[in-house]
Parts: sequence; structure tokens; C-alpha cells
Amino acid sequence: MECLKFSIFGAVQGVGFRPFIYVLCTKLGLKGEVYNDSEGVKLFLGGSKEQILEFEKRLFVELPPLARIDKIEKIKIENQNFTEFKITSSKQTSKFTPILPDFAICDECRAEFYNKANERFHYPFINCTNCGPRISIISELPYDRKNTTMAKFKMCKLCKSEYENPLNRRYHAQPISCPNCGPKLFFKDKFGNLLSGDAIKNCIDALKNGKIVAIKGLGGFHLVCDALNNEAISLLRERKHRPKKPFAIMCKDSKIASEFAIISNDEKMLLESNVKPIVILKLKNNGKIPPNLAPSLDKIGIFLPPTALHLLIFEYFKNPLIATSANLSGEPIIYNEQILLKKLGSVIDYYLDNNREILTPSDDSIAVVVDKKPMFFRTSRGLNPKIYLSNFKQKGTFLSVGSELKNQFCIYKDGQIFISPYLGDLKNVATFERFKSVLAMFAKNYELKFDAVISDLHPNFLHTKYFENQGFIVQKVQHHYAHLLSALDENKLLGQDRKFLGFCFDGTGYGEDGRIWGGEVFKFDEFGYERVAHFDEFLLLGGESSIKNIDQLAFSILKKYDIQNEQFLGKFSQTRLKNLETLYKKELNSFYSSSLGRIFDAFCAVVCGLEKVSYDGEAGMMLEALYDNNIKNAYKFKLENKKIIYKEAFECALKDEPKVAATKFINGICKLLVEMAKKWNLPVVLSGGVFQNQTLLINLIDKFKEENIEFYINSQNPTNDSGIALGQMVWYLSNKNCV
Repeated sequence: MECLKFSIFGAVQGVGFRPFIYVLCTKLGLKGEVYNDSEGVKLFLGGSKEQILEFEKRLFVELPPLARIDKIEKIKIENQNFTEFKITSSKQTSKFTPILPDFAICDECRAEFYNKANERFHYPFINCTNCGPRISIISELPYDRKNTTMAKFKMCKLCKSEYENPLNRRYHAQPISCPNCGPKLFFKDKFGNLLSGDAIKNCIDALKNGKIVAIKGLGGFHLVCDALNNEAISLLRERKHRPKKPFAIMCKDSKIASEFAIISNDEKMLLESNVKPIVILKLKNNGKIPPNLAPSLDKIGIFLPPTALHLLIFEYFKNPLIATSANLSGEPIIYNEQILLKKLGSVIDYYLDNNREILTPSDDSIAVVVDKKPMFFRTSRGLNPKIYLSNFKQKGTFLSVGSELKNQFCIYKDGQIFISPYLGDLKNVATFERFKSVLAMFAKNYELKFDAVISDLHPNFLHTKYFENQGFIVQKVQHHYAHLLSALDENKLLGQDRKFLGFCFDGTGYGEDGRIWGGEVFKFDEFGYERVAHFDEFLLLGGESSIKNIDQLAFSILKKYDIQNEQFLGKFSQTRLKNLETLYKKELNSFYSSSLGRIFDAFCAVVCGLEKVSYDGEAGMMLEALYDNNIKNAYKFKLENKKIIYKEAFECALKDEPKVAATKFINGICKLLVEMAKKWNLPVVLSGGVFQNQTLLINLIDKFKEENIEFYINSQNPTNDSGIALGQMVWYLSNKNCV
């Protein structure tokens, strides 16, 4: 007999890993024990060489859906004379039991939900070890039922027998419940009055009558209405003060979703994955979607039901549903009825609540498919918090706080990296409070004391000042450099002793010269960068007001390049024109920027006549909708003295048809990047929010492949500002003498 000890690191706790090991070893006739500890899972095996080889082969092939193995260490030990295989008690798990994200319903629970003979038929809170709530219900570690909001629900005999059986899929599934012992649904009006009758049927009646209903899901409330009811959509827009921002819709299944969007096999797999993200898809031009759902756009966000509660609604309601986060603009998702009634009482007509308390809310994850692979724009439900073993060896505990917009934070502890779920825009007071509360939860449960704090270079970010006021000497790293480093880390390109050419394009990032950067070309590695080129700077007239009033950006660029156009200028009142002239001449309350994101906005103002944007990314998405694959010509972008000149694009756009102008603009940027990649002859790294533009990115990837240009992008770590925290941490670990 051989005896071996395995130390297994990764996502191996709270995901059904030990019962999986138990079943596998029992089938193979292996003896030994398995338990959790502060590092991961420890496994002792006794058996023949052939049995152990078969175990190692099947370990990865049959891994539970939520489990992830980062590393295995294996050593021979003396014969332990094991007589059976057993799961033994955890050892010292309180500090490093992973706080996992909430997971959408798995296929096995889904099958039980539809099975009339099953005890959990149509049960809205069905879950098992492979799915269901995690972070939303945890009060403290270790992750045991007594430390969750399920503690108040006493398990019935059936649930307890499943919970205690290592051969059962619900072994140690902490949120386990059934209709006899689990949470209940309540349907209430906007004043908090409980309505009599069946909660689900009341909810369906309200939706069929065009009402706005808030429905409490895994991580908080969604605002829901009939996605095919034009009047209901208009009512939601009016009440929510959301004039044009597109709404995501929830469809019962991918077959229904295909009636409204063009869905590739890769997109179908992503839709149906255990993440159940909102997937951005090409809208079918068949008139089935009301025009006020996604005005002036050719894309739509669709996701499938993440819980059995949503499946239950679709048993009685046949149309897709608008399902958008219940929140005030810029604030976090609302997750309890007191805040819902206080903040959205004037928006909703009714709400479907339940008595399973949410402690930490989570948002829907958002993704697209690019180059046949998922690319995530928001990482929350089903993905984050994410905890994994890095390749860094430093001892110490460090916090990188990320950007102020689309915030996520990152923690490093003795080789482990923790990435928080999506939090939002920290300029908002409520979101900043959520940032502090989620960080405090991590610090408390893992007993963390930070040896260093790393932040963006911007001197006025609220969260940077917060830590400076606590006495930290905050280490700061340039915004776009952090973007690019996040992509290096994700693509396992650190420590290769080679340089890269980085294109980092976004809306706003503080530059080392005190100006607003956002159209940057860096020659870089993890140890430093050189700014080798950037888009020609122009004035953001009126400062931040120009981010909304994008016609001011267009005015500034036309003024910069001395482009005269009476038709465009005629749209401004004489008073406003005079004020803008004064702002430009005296540079009052205005800042220089190289931002390609702002150049996209200005270009849209010229081409589409859009004066103001009502949501982030609106201008870029409108230009995408105009793109014509049959047009191959491109505007000329010139590189002169490290500056990218885009004068021709604006001159021609004032004369060309909108479809031609939008297409030639995007084609011109792609052509420029290919030319620059050839000029520097280095592997290319792409990062920044502009690369959320699928049309730009897909065309660019195609051209890189045609020219055999080596390139890398962000996929699992967002290319927008959510990804910056990881890049900040990479910079610190690569360049500082850590504790």
C-alpha cells in the first residue's frame, strides 16, 4: 500500500469538494481522510499505485462545478493503516474559509424544481452545495449555518438527513431548506401593506396589468415589469428618471431569448452557465422589442433566471421581464424593504419580499463574448468575491482600493489574493458606505490589519483621503498603468523579462503631469512604463460638466483644429456660444485631456447630433449601432511628435453620412493601432473602458490576427475601472520591499 498526503489549494471549501472526494475515494476503494484547514483541503490517501493514479486522473475531470484547484502539493508519508475513508472535522478554518459569491440555480436543482414528484417542486428557494446564496447571507466565518441568516430556520427531518449525508448533493449546504422549513414569500403594496392571497399569483396579476414590481432575489431587489409592454416601460423610465439608458431583460430560457437577439453557441453557453450573467447581445431587427427598451441601439442585455423564484414567475408569466437593479441612480442595489420603501416608494407599485435576510448585497454580473470567449464588464454574482493563490511570495497584508468609479478593491495576504465584488461609484455617499462595510466584513472575518494601502494617483479621490486620514502613507500608481498591469497578471505575463506595447483608452485617468489622460500608449512592463504616444489633448470646457454636455467637447475639438462649420455651431444659442468662447479663450474651469473616451463622445455629438448623454457609454453605443461592415474605408489618424492627431476625422464627419462617419472613425482607430503595433514591434496589451466597445475590439482583434500581431486583453478581470485594483496590487508587489 502507498500512503500520500495531498495539500490542495483553491476554491475547495463550501463548494462540495470534500463529499466529492469522499464519493470518488469510496468508489475507487481508497482509504484515508479529508478535512478543511486554514490553507485549503488536506487529504490522506492509502491504496495501490494504480488506485491513486486513477484518483489523480479523475480528480480534475470530475471536479464539482464551483470548485477550482490552484495548486496541489503531494508528499509520501509512512503507512497509516487506514481502514476506511472518512470526512473529519475542519481544523483552524476560521481565518481563511473563503467568502464565496452567490451562485445561480444549478441544473440539478432546476430539474427538481420542475419535477412534480419531488419534495421541492416549484419551491422558490431550492438550492444545494452547487448553487444558492453565500456572501449575501454570511454574518461571520466559519461558513456554518449558525453564522448565516438561515440560522432562524430550523431544518426539518428531510433537510437534516440530506445535510448530514456525505453522499448527498446537499451535504453541508448551509442554506438548505424546503417548503416545510424554509423562507416564505410576501406580496405587499408600496406602503408596506401585506396583501392577502397567493404571493406569486398576485405578483403575476400585477405584471400583467402593467405594474412596476420590486422582486427580492439572491443579492437584492430588481425592478421588474413586462418587457413587451410599451406603456409599462415608459412608466418605469418616467418614475426612475432614466430617459434612455437601456434595460436588461430576463427571459425564461435561451430559446425565448433567441426570439429577441442573435445568439451564437458561445453566447448561449455563457447565458446558461452557472454565473447567469447579463450577456450583451446583438438585437434582432424583427420589431418584437418595444423601441423604448433600448433607444437608438442595436444591442440588448439578456439574462436567464438566476433563482427558482424567477423560474416560478415564468411558470405563469410568458413574456420576458425587464429586471434592473432597484436603486437610485449611482447608489448600490437595495436589499431590504425599509430602504426600498424609503427610496423607491414612488417608483414601485408592489414588491415581492421574503424573510431570508440579505446582509451583503450583490449585483448581476455583465459580460459579452469576444473572440469566442467571455469578457466580463462587471464581476459580482457568480464570480466575486474571488479568492485565489497568486504567484507572489511576499509576506504581509496589503490593500489596493481601486478607482473611484466602478469600484472593486483587492487584498493581498501572504500569497493569497482577494478581489471584492463590484461596488459602484464612490462619489455617491451610499456607495462609499457600502465600500467601507464590505471592506470591514473582510477585515473582521479574516482578522486583517493592513501593512500598506495602494491607490490611484488622483489626489482627490474620497477613498484615498479616507485612508490618508487614518494615518496610512498611501502608495499611489498611475491609473492607466494599473489598467495594463491587470491585463499582464490575468494573462500570466509577469516575470517574463520582456516589454509590451500598451494601449489604454478610457474616459478619465489622472496623469503624472496633472492632466487628464485617457488615450495612452505605453511601452511597459511590471517595473515601469514610458508614455510613447497619446491622443492630442483638448480642453474639457467647464470641467466635469462637459462629460454630460458632450456638444461642449465637440465645440472644443473643432475650435482646437480651427474647423469651421456653421451648421454645427448654429445649434448653440448665441449666449451659450459666447460663454463657450470665453471658457475656451481663458481656459476657465477647464482641463486638458487626451481621453479617447471623450473624443468618442465629441464625435457622436457631431455625427448624431447628441447634445447630452444620459448614461455612461451612450455615445459609443450609438456609434456602434451605426457601424456598417460593408464599409472598409477609414479616416486617417496621424502620429506626430508622440501625439495622435484626429483632425481629419472631425473634418470629414461634418460632411459624411452618419453611418459612413461612424464606420470610418472606428476603422481609422483600428488601422492606427495596427500601424503603431508594427512600428514598435512588441506584444500588444489592450485595457481601459473604451475596449468595452465590441465593434472596435472585434475589428481590432481580426486585424491583429491578420497581421500576426501578438495581443492580450482583459477577460475575467474587467477592462473598465473595476479592474484597476488588481493592477495596483501587481505594481506594489512587483516594485516595493514588502513586509
